[in-house]
Amino acid sequence: MMKIISLRASDGGGAMRIDVKRDGEKKSEAFYILSSHFREYEFSKGEYPDEAYDVLSRLDAICRGVKCGRRILGYGANSASALRMKLIGKGIRPEYTDEVIEILSSEIGLDETRDAMRLCELQISKNTGARRILAYLKGRGYSDSALEEVKEYLSEIDFTPICRNSMMKKYGEIPADLDRRKKCIDYLLRQGFSYNDIKRAFEE
Repeated sequence: MMKIISLRASDGGGAMRIDVKRDGEKKSEAFYILSSHFREYEFSKGEYPDEAYDVLSRLDAICRGVKCGRRILGYGANSASALRMKLIGKGIRPEYTDEVIEILSSEIGLDETRDAMRLCELQISKNTGARRILAYLKGRGYSDSALEEVKEYLSEIDFTPICRNSMMKKYGEIPADLDRRKKCIDYLLRQGFSYNDIKRAFEE
């Protein structure tokens, strides 16, 4: 058997601390669960079967995952898959991450397309070409639907001045020397610009 010996609000009311003592154990244990879970399960002081201990352990892990996820999202945009990997890296068990992400999505409004667009704009401000932006977002685990939205958005942008900005920032001028010009083109291709972007940038 397990006995809940105390309950009190924690984390500014966003969570509840539940202290329990198991038969045969000298020390009590503290579990933290989200307030929404506390209302759902209606825990109160008193004795519970051992199965309740497993439930509290799971809810405690989810609560820790949600708190961790809030901190991660506070630093910037994340795809669901990137967030999942970061949660696992922080010690959240894989089997709990889907529920954690679902809670965060409803709580914070996790929107992959919006976040992908935000990162896209940031990359454009760094004078990055469309191909490299898409590869960057794909590498961060954004979904195909989010990438399609970004791809459509990028197709409407004139990358010629962005390409020219990238070239001027790197070289300070439009290279005239053939070898230097070739190196410049290779650099711009690595930055994700198309041959047409580069051609127009040189012409203008």
